[in-house]
Amino acid sequence: METLAGKTAIVSGSSSGIGAAIARELSLRGAHVVINYPFKSEQKAAESVLLSLQGPAKSIIVEADLSTTTGPSKLVDAATAEFGSIDILVNNAGVVAPFDLGNQDDAQCLRSWETAINTNGRGTFLLTRAVLRHLSPQNSRIINICSTTFTRSWARDLPRKYGCTVNAVAPGPVATELALAAPPQVLETMRATCEATPVASRMAEPWEVAWAVATLCENKAGWLNGVYLPVAGGSTLS
Repeated sequence: METLAGKTAIVSGSSSGIGAAIARELSLRGAHVVINYPFKSEQKAAESVLLSLQGPAKSIIVEADLSTTTGPSKLVDAATAEFGSIDILVNNAGVVAPFDLGNQDDAQCLRSWETAINTNGRGTFLLTRAVLRHLSPQNSRIINICSTTFTRSWARDLPRKYGCTVNAVAPGPVATELALAAPPQVLETMRATCEATPVASRMAEPWEVAWAVATLCENKAGWLNGVYLPVAGGSTLS
């Protein structure tokens, strides 16, 4: 059912993994989707996602590195040039840059820190700020993947000003290519989490996370605001 027909969605970091699954689900529900990838090396992956979309509406790919100060506005400019206003923003782009806080290589520690902060923090902030100028004034949606701080703050401040809701979806371990290729110690941690998951001893599939995101984007979800929705089979239960 094309319940998002006529709407335009930006999905950051959507050339693979959870982001790609979200793009597919939003397209299937009728939305125009702006697929984002950060580097030229990921263009073919983004094109493959574009070709895999099964919805009837036109969608595009946009190269924009959200870890830079200009990347977020570049992405929004391309989206609005093609489609006009924006109805849905999914802040999915994020990087994992693990490092040893006690590492004596100061330059390496700083690079890892800046990589994470510039994409996960500043990139999300600047992209959302750029989108607000073009956000549809009724029934628009901002969905953050994982960020509780941004979500709680924006859910209080933005809805009456911009006609939007702000929610977060928090996946547990998800069977993406990146996760399945993780180092053994990371896989072992995820395995332990999966074994303790009440619903089943497995990772989530990307489409299961995408379904939750797309459902929060529906017009009927307009009274859901400030929600932090774990998609983790109950693994977050204490």
